[in-house]
Amino acid sequence: MAEVKLFKQISHYEKDGETKTATNFFVQCGDTQIPVEVRYFENKETGRDNQYIGRKMVLSSYAEELPAKEKAQKAAETVADKPKGKPVKPSASDDDGDIPL
Repeated sequence: MAEVKLFKQISHYEKDGETKTATNFFVQCGDTQIPVEVRYFENKETGRDNQYIGRKMVLSSYAEELPAKEKAQKAAETVADKPKGKPVKPSASDDDGDIPL
């Protein structure tokens, strides 16, 4: 039986000159992460959803921080460690020709 976990990822962005915070939720079942969206349901009379913030806060309080992926971390480290500039290609004069693979 697969274990199910709830994760959140907090990110910051700018809109209209203001820095805002976004929270994304994910359910992890085995090795698969499924995004979860907290929906805003407008009341037909008032046009508001009075329970939206409550639903979002409940998810946020139970969710763990989304761990950074190991592959992404390794790739970032590898890119940071590489020297900047053009890669060096072996020239035709470096090829011995008589040595097999």
